[in-house]
Amino acid sequence: MSSSDNTVWQACILAIIAGYADAIGFLTFGAFAGAMTGNTVLLGIALAGAQYADAAQSAIIIVSFLAGVAFSAVLGGKLPLAGILGIEAAAIVGAALLAPHLAAPVLAFAMGLQNATMTRFSGTNLNTVFLTGNLQKMMQDFLGRFTGSTRPTRSEPIESATIAWVWLAYLAGVVAGAFVQHRMADPLLPIVLLLPLALIRRPAFPNRQGIR
Repeated sequence: MSSSDNTVWQACILAIIAGYADAIGFLTFGAFAGAMTGNTVLLGIALAGAQYADAAQSAIIIVSFLAGVAFSAVLGGKLPLAGILGIEAAAIVGAALLAPHLAAPVLAFAMGLQNATMTRFSGTNLNTVFLTGNLQKMMQDFLGRFTGSTRPTRSEPIESATIAWVWLAYLAGVVAGAFVQHRMADPLLPIVLLLPLALIRRPAFPNRQGIR
């Protein structure tokens, strides 16, 4: 599942799903589906304000994300990618049907499962659910070519382009999620339709001959 054969196409599909889920999660539940840094901030704010019910909800969401990561670690090598994505799809559908206080942890479980299952795309280690580390890596690789702080390699321009594509895909997912959030009764359901596309291996966008 974490093979370097995973393509930029797959990373972008998963990033769209994650951005969409984060937008819906924040606008509907007041929490993030995949951005645990944001949920940790919400947890700290709730604790400081003695809002213990909100703090407990944020803590449950974080634990649910970790449960998704653990699930991938335990079963990721035993199930095909289609099986893992099928479980993610079931979790997203479940989140669409549950009350908000239950839906948020279930959606976080789906994002933890997704991010831990596929982390390597065209030879580059990337997260598809949260982007801070990706952007840091892109900037360090870019500046390293001019400052000499890192040794330039033939793959660095490709890696930076891959990260840029994933960032744009995540942003597109956020925009789509925010757009449909008040326009559909169950706005989470459309992203389930995207998951099968993550099974398709297509040539990478940045350099069709340079990435395999």
